[in-house]
Amino acid sequence: MKYNFDKILDRNHTDCTKYDGYGSFESEYKEILPLWVADMDFATPPFVLDAIRRRLEHPVLGYTVAPSSYYEAIQGWFERHYGFRPLREELEHTPGVVSGIYKLIECLTEKGDGILITPPVYHPFSNVINASGRKMIEAPLRLIDGRQEIDWELLESRMKDANIFLISHPHNPGGRVWSRGELERIAQIAKANGALVISDEIHADLTFKPHKHIPFPSVSSTAAEVGITLMAPSKAFNMPGVIGSHFYIKDPVLRKRIFHYMEANGLAHASAYTYDAIAAAYREGDEWSEQCLDYVLGNIDYVRRFLEERIPNIKMIEPEASFLIFLDCRGLGFGTTEELNDFFIRKAGLFLNDGKMFGTGGDYFMRLNVGSPRSTIEEAMRRLEKAVNNL
Repeated sequence: MKYNFDKILDRNHTDCTKYDGYGSFESEYKEILPLWVADMDFATPPFVLDAIRRRLEHPVLGYTVAPSSYYEAIQGWFERHYGFRPLREELEHTPGVVSGIYKLIECLTEKGDGILITPPVYHPFSNVINASGRKMIEAPLRLIDGRQEIDWELLESRMKDANIFLISHPHNPGGRVWSRGELERIAQIAKANGALVISDEIHADLTFKPHKHIPFPSVSSTAAEVGITLMAPSKAFNMPGVIGSHFYIKDPVLRKRIFHYMEANGLAHASAYTYDAIAAAYREGDEWSEQCLDYVLGNIDYVRRFLEERIPNIKMIEPEASFLIFLDCRGLGFGTTEELNDFFIRKAGLFLNDGKMFGTGGDYFMRLNVGSPRSTIEEAMRRLEKAVNNL
């Protein structure tokens, strides 16, 4: 089946965060284009919507247990896309990745314990660390030839004070897909320092060839001992409004401790239609996913060529996964990040994520979401070119 990713969908006044949740700003454009929060402007796959409709045909929305078909769909997706089939007992449901991270930190650490991150990185990482009363430790990434790299000497040094290393895999906002060798090295450093690794893998299924996503606990026997993965179909299938994620944990002692904690806190259960929607995505989503990835990659190629040919003062970090592009705007010459953000909104009519929110190393960068019809991305780049030319 051929899916249509060119169709413009009016999402205004649907209570969606992307269009109705960013506030009100003055701009030279009547309508600001919101290309920020990480959901796409494509229709959620029809097989997901059909699964929800079928569930809603029953008149009672009662308490719901996870059917075996839910876990079988996740196992099947792992088998087809990651090359192995996890055991049923290695998987467990949790409502969301961010809430899951928060509860993991509560379960596995005490107030004042150190949590290591590699900024610039997904901003809820720092939010949950600070909100939980833990100590944030940073080993900032290095930007080398337009590619984000781990500073291994710094990471090893900072891991000595950390109880947990919280990794974005693939990396958000930079789009790095960490290699097997890098993940093995992380696992070794963590184990040597008595730390655990929590791997946020929500963008895993948006990885572009020839890169390959490897779930962290499956990397090595060492990673299996220290690793905890959180995944969800919400990004890849554009269904973040369906609140549902899952853990993948190989170590039996670790997963028993965590799964018991989640169950005791009422976090192992979903809404009446969540299981059906997620199972449908993983069971029927291969073709849709492949077409979506091809389309997004086309958008990325378009932005790259446009910047190189017409706005060379803005560079992009080449994403190896996801529909997010981290734009290096240092060449525009703004004196403050506030001026840069104001320029994008007022002069270009574009609402993007200010790179500053991702922490150390994010200043003077902007995160662009290209998960939209090509015509929207073309209009965004025309606006940006015009605004830059008028500087």
